[in-house]
Amino acid sequence: MFGHGGHGGHRGRGGHNREKTDGDQEEVKPLAINDRRMLGWFVQHLGKHWLTIAVSIVAMLIGTVAGLYMPLLLKTIFDDVITDGKIEALPRLGWLLLGVFFAQQLFGAVRMNVMHRLGQRFVLDVRLDSYRHLLRQSLDFFEARRTGDIMSRLSNDVNSVEEMVVHGTDTIITDSLTVVGTIGFMYWLNPTLTLYALAPLPIFLVAITVFARIIRPLYERIREELGDINSRLQESLEAIRVVKAFSREPHEDERFKHDSTEYYKANVKGIWLWTSFFPAISFITSMGMLLVIWLGADMATRGLTTGGTVVAFIAYLQRFYHPIGSLVRVHNTFNRALAALARIFQLFDEVPSVDEKPGAPAMERIAGKVELEHIGFRYSTGEVVLRDVNAVAEPGETIAIVGRSGAGKTSIVNLIPRFYDPGEGRVLIDGTDVRDVSLPSLRSQIGMVLQETFLFNASVNENIRYGRLDATDEEIVAAAKAANADEFIDELPEHYETFIGERGVKLSGGQRQRIAIARALLADPRILILDEATSLVDTEAEQLIQSALDDLRRNRTTFIIAHRLSTIRDADKILVLDDGRIVEEDRHEELMERSGLYAEMYNRQFRLQDVWPSSDGPLGVDMPSS
Repeated sequence: MFGHGGHGGHRGRGGHNREKTDGDQEEVKPLAINDRRMLGWFVQHLGKHWLTIAVSIVAMLIGTVAGLYMPLLLKTIFDDVITDGKIEALPRLGWLLLGVFFAQQLFGAVRMNVMHRLGQRFVLDVRLDSYRHLLRQSLDFFEARRTGDIMSRLSNDVNSVEEMVVHGTDTIITDSLTVVGTIGFMYWLNPTLTLYALAPLPIFLVAITVFARIIRPLYERIREELGDINSRLQESLEAIRVVKAFSREPHEDERFKHDSTEYYKANVKGIWLWTSFFPAISFITSMGMLLVIWLGADMATRGLTTGGTVVAFIAYLQRFYHPIGSLVRVHNTFNRALAALARIFQLFDEVPSVDEKPGAPAMERIAGKVELEHIGFRYSTGEVVLRDVNAVAEPGETIAIVGRSGAGKTSIVNLIPRFYDPGEGRVLIDGTDVRDVSLPSLRSQIGMVLQETFLFNASVNENIRYGRLDATDEEIVAAAKAANADEFIDELPEHYETFIGERGVKLSGGQRQRIAIARALLADPRILILDEATSLVDTEAEQLIQSALDDLRRNRTTFIIAHRLSTIRDADKILVLDDGRIVEEDRHEELMERSGLYAEMYNRQFRLQDVWPSSDGPLGVDMPSS
């Protein structure tokens, strides 16, 4: 929707131009975000609603013509009835004036109703397209941006763009017709008075241009400050337990106060500019009215024009400078909206770093063989985390990955479902490069149970069903039983229909993990990734979870990252990472016999358990050796 408005040439998704480089890689060049591009997109998008706009324009035309005809009626009443005493014409003119009033209000109401409905539809389309584009983005996009700022773009900025539809487009068409029609009628009545009436117009137009150059950067700053406020609020609410644990409420209050004050200052400056500019410009335009009254009165006394013409001119001038003022205000609205739209375009100009090839086929049901060939990987920060990694997992095998903190364990498993792409080498599943198949078909066959389980603010039933949306209630219960979760679910107030709060806050850590395992079981993946799935729970919960994981691993290719090395002793293969390289690879017994890095970590961990027998480390904290 966003990437195709008003531009020629081939274009990639997200508003980028793509060109082939010598290395057969596509170089992504962002398009410039300027007024021409944004307004071109805006007009193109409104064109899809041409019938609604046509109805609105008809209503605008009729209402505008009625408004322009009213001063002519006043002229006739003043000249014929008041001056010449033709009282018999008053009833007809009165009814005609009433009809003009009625038409103006009726078609004005139609216009407003249609344009507001169009504005709401416009907001719906933009918000849905924005959310779809966000869902396409790769993980590195979200890691580099603040959630609150993204939310601000989809809520506040989108709502500001609505003003372009409801007030901007409506006012531009209606008031432009009024201005042009007014000039035509005034010139028809008296060309000389028309020239005097429009004398302040050049000053007016220069002032608008200068004002726009000053106010646009300020509106952009206001949008950025609002994004900061939303980010700060979202972050502090998510970390509320940490805030309270360290008694940092005053500190957070000061930080939020600082961001809110900056937003306040930017808004106050905008208000000062706005409230200073419009009274000044109104004073300038009143000079035209003064000239018409002064010269018109003189011309009427000398018989060069009629009093009714002067009255009509005064009425037309009121109708002229009022829409001119409205056009200035809509110019202000467009500046705010374009500042907001520029932030939305920044979002839409992002191209996913991990994306499907055009026409990528769906991956068939896999057996589960995974091959890592000469994998090299670095994050966007430039930090190299994997170097020439080679490994093979046969279907049904359990592969454990261990190493010191920062060795690259999680980076390896993140490459399998294509959360990231390797900079060097390739990942193969059943002999097929994962970059050659569609992402949904790949990820639907990979299940993950992570250290920090995310559950939605919904019922237990809905959270488990997230693994397979078409699952029956019976299948959900079966998955819960296999995950050793059915027993505690039955003790909840509404059993499977119990709402568990944001991130599953109403459940314990072990209960949340078992819900996550049930969700993974329901998805029935061929490849399973367990990333420290039991490291945050107590020993009793771990036993239940480990039993459920054993069932989950059966007949599936499984990759396990674990702090507790005792949980991976029966793995078919253990990969030992150090500084991004696989330095050892074998079963537990063979690795212990070599007395290498794995044996060192294993022995150190169990020596510490002898010192702190009730935990995995001092104060119950997992030791970082793995």
